[in-house]
Amino acid sequence: MQIVKQELIFSTVVSESTDVNDFIVEFMNPEEGTDCSTIKVTRNFEELLQFLDELEES
Repeated sequence: MQIVKQELIFSTVVSESTDVNDFIVEFMNPEEGTDCSTIKVTRNFEELLQFLDELEES
């Protein structure tokens, strides 16, 4: 098990789509005392996997 160096919050939105492979995952970095800032938005499975791989490498 690998420890991630930063804490992330993610949110998803469900909406109708003709393509079952399309979805949105928005990753946010929680900052104390302020609103969360978006650091990454993925729109499909390939982008999501690539982002998760990048997190593991850092």
